[in-house]
Amino acid sequence: MRAWVYKVNAKRPGRFTGWHFEEYFRYRGRQPYEMGGREWIRSPQSWRHLRRVRRGDLYICYQADERRIYGLARAATNGYESLPGSGIFDSVDFAPPLRGGALRLAHPVSVAHPAARELFRHLRAFTVPSRGTIHPLAADELRALLRCLSDFNPAQRPALQHFLRSSS
Repeated sequence: MRAWVYKVNAKRPGRFTGWHFEEYFRYRGRQPYEMGGREWIRSPQSWRHLRRVRRGDLYICYQADERRIYGLARAATNGYESLPGSGIFDSVDFAPPLRGGALRLAHPVSVAHPAARELFRHLRAFTVPSRGTIHPLAADELRALLRCLSDFNPAQRPALQHFLRSSS
């Protein structure tokens, strides 16, 4: 299982639309939740990363405009081309939250919080500027990040551990 950071913005300069992770965490459907697409993921770096995504991979759900981590999600599919045959891997489906495919943090973690700032300063996916939507996390980065999420959400430690065990 690989780990990735998936970055979104609710506010997009010059555009009327954006997206917030609350939409995913509120989803009550049974089908996988489509993430990405040609209009959403336009970075060649993200296309390369999505080509490597496999079903079951772990995602950190990061709301970049707020600089907060809202939770964890599991890939329900491999990364794929929204336009088959294009060679542009710009999509992945997340597992439905109600079927154990996600864990929303009770207290979203601000990467700017003084207690977390030192950690996030060293994780490339969270540095500014950071281009692209999809960013890989190394195993040691993931361990440190999960420890931080657990420290900010101590009541959810058992749920975090269970979610991580069930996704490996």
